[in-house]
Amino acid sequence: MTRVLDTTPLPWHRERWQQAVALFKSGSAGHAYLLSGEADTGKRYFAMMLAEYLLCRQPSAEAACARCSVCLLNAAGNNPDMLSIEPEEGSKQIKVDQIREIRQFLETRSHGFGKRVIILDTAENLGISSANALLKGLEEPPQDVIFLLISDRPKAVLATISSRTQVFRLPRPERSDVLAWLLFSGAAQSAADLELIIDLAQGRPFVARAILDSGTAAHLQEIGDTLLALAQGNDYPVAVASRYSKSQCTELLGVLLYWLSELSKHRLTGATTLLKGQSLRAAASLLQAAGTDDKPPAAAQTHALLRLYSAVAAAQGQMIGSSNPNTQLMLEDLLLQMRRIFLKG
Repeated sequence: MTRVLDTTPLPWHRERWQQAVALFKSGSAGHAYLLSGEADTGKRYFAMMLAEYLLCRQPSAEAACARCSVCLLNAAGNNPDMLSIEPEEGSKQIKVDQIREIRQFLETRSHGFGKRVIILDTAENLGISSANALLKGLEEPPQDVIFLLISDRPKAVLATISSRTQVFRLPRPERSDVLAWLLFSGAAQSAADLELIIDLAQGRPFVARAILDSGTAAHLQEIGDTLLALAQGNDYPVAVASRYSKSQCTELLGVLLYWLSELSKHRLTGATTLLKGQSLRAAASLLQAAGTDDKPPAAAQTHALLRLYSAVAAAQGQMIGSSNPNTQLMLEDLLLQMRRIFLKG
């Protein structure tokens, strides 16, 4: 399927993009880069745009031309001088067979008599065998090959791999940049609705975009209503975990993490502007009532909320990483902790 090539860097990547272009124009660029940054903030977009720029026959000052024969091949997704590797569907690991594709690619010559680019997504998911199979290519690559490795967790990339790359850190976007980007890309929602979606996406622009594109904003609100029922004692951790563990665990963790973040800040500052949505405002009122008279003070509540926030963030990391947690038991434990905060104060 033909697509329109990306020729404009994301607003929060503009400075880093200019640095990358200047580096390759100078002729002093290396052969392997590790593009690191937070999840869902546009690293793959950056890598693809850079690959297309490097392969373009007639690039402009800062982007691929989108018109030459190579750009047309890139748009069609069948340029033999670009190889993209990522975990196969249903797997979190990059397999040895996929690395063999890289080795075969390295053994061929450029079809366009120019540069060739290998994009390896989620480099932290290289196992030891896969990493060992990749090492020779990283150590002794053909002169015309550029490696672009991508990672949300650069510290989890095996040292044998990361030590043979130059790290290129991509910044987290400012909230205002995410809002402007969503509005510019044609989001029909009001700025206030987009603010809530950005909150639910934890500031990650491509998660916010996915929420908008999939129409799941109402579903996320339904999760908020479920958490409120749990806080009120009208639902039970085991039942909620059973409903969400198989296919919606990630969404539930995301909304729960957002709630804990905003409730913690609200208890510390008293700012009601943090509370977006009826369910969250109702939950804050419950928490306020639980912290009166002989109940634990706000400081103790905040401490409990932040402790649970850390546990939920760790659970998210397990879901993203290579481990395979028991989601039913994990959610039961987290939701039980949440219910205790509200019912005990």
